[in-house]
Amino acid sequence: MAAAQESTRPALWSRVLASLVDYLVILGWMLALAATVALLRLSTGKFCNWLELGPAGAQLLGFAVLVLPVGIYLFLTESSAAQATLGKRRLQLQVVDGRTGERASTPRILLRTAVKLLPWEMAHFSVWNFAAIASTGSTTFPVWLYTVAVVANVLPAVYLLMVGMQREGRGPHDLAAGTKVVRLRPAPAELLPGLR
Repeated sequence: MAAAQESTRPALWSRVLASLVDYLVILGWMLALAATVALLRLSTGKFCNWLELGPAGAQLLGFAVLVLPVGIYLFLTESSAAQATLGKRRLQLQVVDGRTGERASTPRILLRTAVKLLPWEMAHFSVWNFAAIASTGSTTFPVWLYTVAVVANVLPAVYLLMVGMQREGRGPHDLAAGTKVVRLRPAPAELLPGLR
């Protein structure tokens, strides 16, 4: 019989540490992509210029090879029976429904993942558009593009501040999806009838 669990709001440091563990997983994927690019360079003698696809094509390719796999990792692990990424599991954290404390539904986890990755995708969008404009020889960039880049870089700090300051430690991704992250701990023996 599985031990009963109760949950508490996790400390900010545990959320940050769990994220760092997950970033190591993401870094592993990025290193695999870099190795693939290097192998392609060795076999073809040239680097693939993603901008030949145009800014939208480069954005789509970047999404397909980097953001989508990371999103799949986050979604599959947080919607699994463990309800946690590898980093969260290591720190005994779990994503739950913010109202009931039960397992969050698949649509909630999907929305949580999308909102969580939004700043990253906005940053990629701005980078590809800056690169496309710069490749024409222009050094003048539109204000809207600077705005997207600034917002993309400020949002992660906003997410972190909200997790640290919000009463239940919920960032924008949790608030949008109706989820929250909790720390698991074994229930005290007196709360487990019949185990004495």
